[in-house]
Amino acid sequence: MFDKLQGLEKIKQMGLPYPPYAAIKSEEVTPSRIKEIIKELGIPNLEGERLGIVIRTSGAGRLGGRSDLHLTNVEDIIDWATKLKSKNGAHVKLIIQHVIDAKCSGVILKDYKTVVEIVKGDAPSLLEGKTIDIDKWIYVDNEWKHENTKQRFLNTKDLEVLAEYIKTMPEYSYFEWSLSKKGNFYFYEFMSRKEKKTNDENFEHVGEQIKGFGASPGLVIGFVNVVTNPANINTVKKGDVLVIPFADRHVAHIIEKIAAVITERGGVTSHAAIIAREFEVPCVVGVENATKKLKNGMKVTVNGSSGIVYIEDNGIA
Repeated sequence: MFDKLQGLEKIKQMGLPYPPYAAIKSEEVTPSRIKEIIKELGIPNLEGERLGIVIRTSGAGRLGGRSDLHLTNVEDIIDWATKLKSKNGAHVKLIIQHVIDAKCSGVILKDYKTVVEIVKGDAPSLLEGKTIDIDKWIYVDNEWKHENTKQRFLNTKDLEVLAEYIKTMPEYSYFEWSLSKKGNFYFYEFMSRKEKKTNDENFEHVGEQIKGFGASPGLVIGFVNVVTNPANINTVKKGDVLVIPFADRHVAHIIEKIAAVITERGGVTSHAAIIAREFEVPCVVGVENATKKLKNGMKVTVNGSSGIVYIEDNGIA
């Protein structure tokens, strides 16, 4: 799993703007040490575009959740740090970082073309795949193409600035960012990605097909397991094709044993897609009413490149 602290260090090395942060080992969390960090970061005496902080684990969230955004109260900050300490091993580091007063937030997925997905305000609704109000842009051959006519959160100047940042970014990379209400970009997560090519265009299907968006390449055949309640995620069996409304970080716990993942909501930069690409598991997102169209036991073929799911057998004896 990727390390958020390493990602922040890379962002610093690239010379990209980022919100101030501090890191602390879980075993070193004490009220007095957290108060020292609060003082170092200037919390709760916020300045300019800073609204508060978020506390995150350095890993990808397997061992602990993230706190509410915009914490400003000293006791709340200490309480969240203590809770994360109790949930994580001594080797895990906590990142205490400022949160920006965001006009909008998004994710950059740089490949042979660059995909940028954006939501109004803070990023969690985009990352968790809970919203359909996503502004999507494609940047290729030094030109922008708008993929969504319903939403537009970036103006021409914003796109020009973002394009200059994209040009400096390494190929096959992933960035999370926010644009402040004052018009400044801040980057706070980076991950290198593997280039993966698939040769699945000549596949011949035999059944009905439903369409979404290809989010992680690959072609697999498996049996559907619909999970509408995240609390039931551990019922998933090895080789299942997981079908869910949206995917928060709970998917990380079972990603290594599933054959593919299909979501109703979310974009190609949601947690489901990020985690699937990291583990090279085919993923299709944005399949409308997937949890109703696909039933437990159905045999399906998932094409994570084209975004098409083929129903090969409806599972009825």
